[in-house]
Amino acid sequence: MNQSKLRKAISLATLSASIAMIPLTSVAAEKELEEVVVTGSFIKGTPEDAALPVDVISRSDLEDVGSPSVMEMVRNLSVTNGNIGETNQFDTRGGQGNEGVTTANLRGLGSARTLVLVNGKRHVSTESIGVDISAIPSMAIGRVEILKDGAAALYGSDAIAGVMNFITRDNYEGLEIRGSHQNIQDTDGDNSIGFIFGHRMDNVHFAISAEYDQRNELGIKDRSWALRSQPENPQGGWSGIGNPGRILPAIGGTIIGAGGPDPQCELLGGAIVGPACQFQFTFFDNLIEEQETTKVFAEVNIDITDSVALHIEALYADMDMPEWKTSPAYPPQSLFGPDRIIAPTHPGLIDMKATYPGSFPDINLGAAGIIPSAVQSAYTLTRMSGVAGAPGGVPGEGMRSTETKRISGGFVGDFENGVGFDVSLSWSERDRVTAGPDMFIERMAFALDGYGGPGCDQVTAVAAGAAGVGGCEYYNPFSNSIQRSAVTGAVNPDYNPAVANSASLINWMTADASSNAVNELLVFEAVFNGETSYEMAGGNVGWAAGFQSRSEEYDFTLADVSNRAINPCPFINPASVTLGHTTTLDCDASGAGLLAFLAASDEESTDRTIYGAFAELALPISDTLDVQLAFRYEDYGEDDGGDTFDPKIAVSWAATDLIKVRGSASTTFRGPPGSFLGGTGTSLQFLAPASAFKAVDTTGNPNLEAETAVALNFGVVFTGDNFFGSLDYWSFDFEDPFQTESASQLIDAYNAFDCADGGTGVGSTQCNDLRPRFTPLGTPAAGIQRIGRNIINGADQKTSGFDFNARYTFYDVANGDLTIGAEGTYVLEFESDDFLSISGTTLSAGGDFAGELNDTRPTLPKPELQSQLYAKWGNERHRLNYAMRYVSEYDDSAPAIPALDTIDSHLTHDIHYINNMFDQWTLSLSVVNLSDEDPPLASTDLSYDGYTHNPFGRMIKLGVVFTPELF
Repeated sequence: MNQSKLRKAISLATLSASIAMIPLTSVAAEKELEEVVVTGSFIKGTPEDAALPVDVISRSDLEDVGSPSVMEMVRNLSVTNGNIGETNQFDTRGGQGNEGVTTANLRGLGSARTLVLVNGKRHVSTESIGVDISAIPSMAIGRVEILKDGAAALYGSDAIAGVMNFITRDNYEGLEIRGSHQNIQDTDGDNSIGFIFGHRMDNVHFAISAEYDQRNELGIKDRSWALRSQPENPQGGWSGIGNPGRILPAIGGTIIGAGGPDPQCELLGGAIVGPACQFQFTFFDNLIEEQETTKVFAEVNIDITDSVALHIEALYADMDMPEWKTSPAYPPQSLFGPDRIIAPTHPGLIDMKATYPGSFPDINLGAAGIIPSAVQSAYTLTRMSGVAGAPGGVPGEGMRSTETKRISGGFVGDFENGVGFDVSLSWSERDRVTAGPDMFIERMAFALDGYGGPGCDQVTAVAAGAAGVGGCEYYNPFSNSIQRSAVTGAVNPDYNPAVANSASLINWMTADASSNAVNELLVFEAVFNGETSYEMAGGNVGWAAGFQSRSEEYDFTLADVSNRAINPCPFINPASVTLGHTTTLDCDASGAGLLAFLAASDEESTDRTIYGAFAELALPISDTLDVQLAFRYEDYGEDDGGDTFDPKIAVSWAATDLIKVRGSASTTFRGPPGSFLGGTGTSLQFLAPASAFKAVDTTGNPNLEAETAVALNFGVVFTGDNFFGSLDYWSFDFEDPFQTESASQLIDAYNAFDCADGGTGVGSTQCNDLRPRFTPLGTPAAGIQRIGRNIINGADQKTSGFDFNARYTFYDVANGDLTIGAEGTYVLEFESDDFLSISGTTLSAGGDFAGELNDTRPTLPKPELQSQLYAKWGNERHRLNYAMRYVSEYDDSAPAIPALDTIDSHLTHDIHYINNMFDQWTLSLSVVNLSDEDPPLASTDLSYDGYTHNPFGRMIKLGVVFTPELF
């Protein structure tokens, strides 16, 4: 830890003020809450207007905005950005592979840096994206408390950006049944039904809640703004490897001409760009996947004595996404080689030459002679399936599922001496399965030579030279195999059923790749608090202290087809050697595996136990000045990050009866997750030089050190009879943050240093670092098949900004109360040092990346301003809420075309109406995005920024709540 920064931080924390309920949504949390231990302090009785910036969203607040799902609630918070929530299988910074997942990302610092609690207790976290809050049933939520300040001193070393604490409805009595339908154009909408039932019997109170949520599919093709032509957005799902694709003439394995696009490229839905036929793979993908989620939460509170209670809670959630949609086929990483040659005897190639003799002319090689068309072989830059779709004209299909379990219990009470205690044990587990299709490298090679299909014995058939005979089939990559385009609906006049690909052949070449990640957390915690006999001018000194032990386990397993330890080699059949597809079946143990796109990965199993102890003091210096001191020691173990001592100081000063000032300063520390220290995982990333997605292998780093930060917060709060206002400055200063080297930055540096074979940089220190990262070794950037990158302690970063909030209430307006206000967050800076490789090579210059899309950097989008204006009116029978949400424009420093260098600002309007006129019934109507605004166009695969904007257009939600009188 940089001690000078720490001294500076604490010296600046001289003033502080209290916070009233600063609203996070378009309404304020005005409901009076009973005195409890508030997030940000373990001292019982600490007022909610203490020194720390704690926002509270009450149950009433959520109802006022249409009882949103947990995902919708987080998406509407100005204090968060870069949340994972909507389908985005193309972004490698968190969206890819996390469909059906929701995270909270305070300040956009990374969701793994936001600590999520359930009733003040930890919940299982993933390795890289933090807690998946989608498992928490909204029916069970009583309120949400958000501490927007570094909280390592109290809660642990991973509460860098703050804490989000979900408090359940533990005192609810009666029955509430809730249902809703949300209309989204071009879908069957979203549906939800749930209930909560609570009852008290003498000294026992229990509550159980359950809900079932259903989302229905929304295809990207159903939003015209999302499917842009290739000239409008070259990165908008366009790949240079399509089907039909580019045809290159060859003699043997040597390319002898530039070739060109397949003759039916444009008719069938491709785009001709130079000699290539590009394919828009996003046509087959979704903005919303079909999804069903079931959640159950139960809790019981037993008053054992007048001063001791037992609390037990359990959670179960199951998310099922059975038909996750993706491209009909992925582009193979290796496009050339002996396994990809199409021989002149191939029936599909013969038919193409007969139909288009001008496209396959004799080639004059001068002194080498003339190569007649009839003897020319070919390569194709193509994928297994493209514009025709997978068999039946459908997308590729996989699945996603998440099962979450949680049990927590403990004793809460007071000893006879008045000291309070909270001793608990919490266990939670998250089991995530993902699966998707890919192509077998070897089976494609056999099929190109006429030895494909489930009915072909390759060894016997190859020995007999029986290509295309009996059960052995040819795979045809040319357009004459396509009868109809699923993209345009056009019927292909060149279709020849004699050379078409059978569904059984395509299915035989398709593999089902899957993985299973299980995270498990066991936490023992004992917290004690009380009040000392030492009295200061403002009252007695309060204290709290505690101990925590948390054991984390992570297990990552793979299907055999994807497991490098089982299948490291692409070729396993001796007939592949006979045909010359490969010279040997042996390969390095770190081989890419059987599959053409999704490279083999490594299984992993890690575990660790982290021990922590903390102490806290509340010092009422005077009637107007309060100080909070906290200290925490944590030990990750020598091999898992070491240990840390983190202090925090917070000060609150009531300058006048109306004005309060607050400030806090703290340090924080986070040891690397176990999986960051070793193992290899594979993701997919669009690489502009190759005009296609390529495999990116991420390798753990056993030398990874802990990341540290200094967090500051200073604010002023004004509270009057009708008016509330606050302004807070916040700052986070990171040293050695966990980062993953950027594949885009690696490629840019590789080109800048001229590291390809024959380049001027070959042999330099920089190229010696960069060249081994790329496969094949020494290839030009356009020929890259895969990239290796590392998890590192990356560039130091600092971000700062302001939170602002103001509201004024007019009483007795049209028989109700009217509140008008504004709130938001403005980012002043997001500065980063130069981005370096693990060996110290400069990959890209640093700078201030606030107001940037940051698509090619290891950070998330950073719009400078997120805010909303709101007005709400209500009485006992009616409530009306209006919100105008605004996100400022921001820049793209590396757009696909210059016209996309700015992502425009976005302004939407929401209206919510709640009717309580009928006994036991409450009706609600919400219109989100009233003016049906499209998201701003961005140079991304989905043509919008999935971390920032809502892509669905106008949504109309009708809700009903029934609360019968039972007791």
